[in-house]
Amino acid sequence: MRNLTAFVLVVLATLLAPVALGSSWLTTRVDDRQEYVDTVAPLADDPDVRRVLADASASSAMAALEQYVPAALIPDALAELTRTAAREVVESPGFPDFWRQANEDLHRDVIGLLEDEDASVDGSLTVDASPLVAQVLLLVVEDFNLPATLVPEIQLEVPVVARAKVADAGPTYRTAHAVASWTPVVWAVLVALALLVATGWRGRLRTLGFGFVGVAAAAGLVLVLADPVQDRVVDGLATGQQELARVMLDALGASLPSYVRGFLWALPVGMVLIGLSLWPRRDRHQHHPHDHPAHHAHPAGWPPEHFQE
Repeated sequence: MRNLTAFVLVVLATLLAPVALGSSWLTTRVDDRQEYVDTVAPLADDPDVRRVLADASASSAMAALEQYVPAALIPDALAELTRTAAREVVESPGFPDFWRQANEDLHRDVIGLLEDEDASVDGSLTVDASPLVAQVLLLVVEDFNLPATLVPEIQLEVPVVARAKVADAGPTYRTAHAVASWTPVVWAVLVALALLVATGWRGRLRTLGFGFVGVAAAAGLVLVLADPVQDRVVDGLATGQQELARVMLDALGASLPSYVRGFLWALPVGMVLIGLSLWPRRDRHQHHPHDHPAHHAHPAGWPPEHFQE
């Protein structure tokens, strides 16, 4: 009966494990700003990210030149010149640093919007591409000896995702964030209770083994569900021409499987523990035939007559 109770507790812990894994990923990879930035930092080399920001910077720079520089000073083929300058900027060694800083600012805005129920939902969350525009204008001005004072500082905010869509995910995020604080603790308590209830060292070893196998099974379930859930989230948030949102969400979602795979080690550990618990017992009361007293009986005629009184 006690072993059955231990088994039920392990099953309950296993059912809770997928939630614990998902919520712990949310805390470590999404909430943590540095982890988030490290996750999306490689996108600085992504062709789509570079193209979107280069196109936006080129268009903004060209509009500024046409507005503030006299027509007589504007070089021919201005559009091609600004596009070339924009490509040079996004391919420069300084672009990854810009991208990291932009995502630090974006992460702060996203988390603030998710946590604040009363936050404004008007407009879009954006990446501040003003530094890119400034570099594009600087290249064009230097190449054609244009008066740099003619063009003021240009502000450019590249839309990433509508604030309203992020705010819609706020209740789910806040619930998941609250769950993340107690699910690992509850899982550990259930497994600890199962170990206390189980009888004998074999029962406890077997219970612990099943607990580890349950963690691996939960990790496998999360891996199976990761792609469909990610596709649904991306389709819900990144609509229309919001390519930056799609690329960034894809990168963030891809970190979930890599995080969960780290828990698959629990499977071999659990199997070893279960195997040890099933190791054949050695019967301490078992005797070999030659050790039985009957096999040491004296032969007939023993002891000799001269030893008998």
